[in-house]
Amino acid sequence: MSYRDTSNQSGDISERAVSLELIRRGWHVLEPISRDAVYDLVVDMGNKVFETVQVKTMCGNSITKVVDRSGERVSANGKMRESLDYAEHEVDWLVGYRKEDNKCFFYSLANYSEIQTKSFSVNKYPPDEFPTREVPNRHARTQTGEPQ
Repeated sequence: MSYRDTSNQSGDISERAVSLELIRRGWHVLEPISRDAVYDLVVDMGNKVFETVQVKTMCGNSITKVVDRSGERVSANGKMRESLDYAEHEVDWLVGYRKEDNKCFFYSLANYSEIQTKSFSVNKYPPDEFPTREVPNRHARTQTGEPQ
């Protein structure tokens, strides 16, 4: 089956790119079963600690922090949607993905929740550093040539 529109395709590409970056940083990445979840990904940080991640496809250098859905209907004659502020829902990380250079910009809740606008520029607000975990290489050899 093909995509119905570029918006869904773009979102899927962004989520996969951020997921891959998190895996490169040494983490397990989980996805919610429901599309109704307020976050896109969950990162297993170990020791029973999990952090939520919302991925946003960037337009230039801008990341959307609040999605304004007011006036949008869920279905024909359905209820009206409301704006969605990821900070109000305490999503741990807001990550912008810029497809032009395949770059991820990570913002912690403590940082992006303080930004007073609905969207912001990564040039004006520097991103946070998402933690990296060193993954052991069980196939590495010691200096004597023996497996570890």
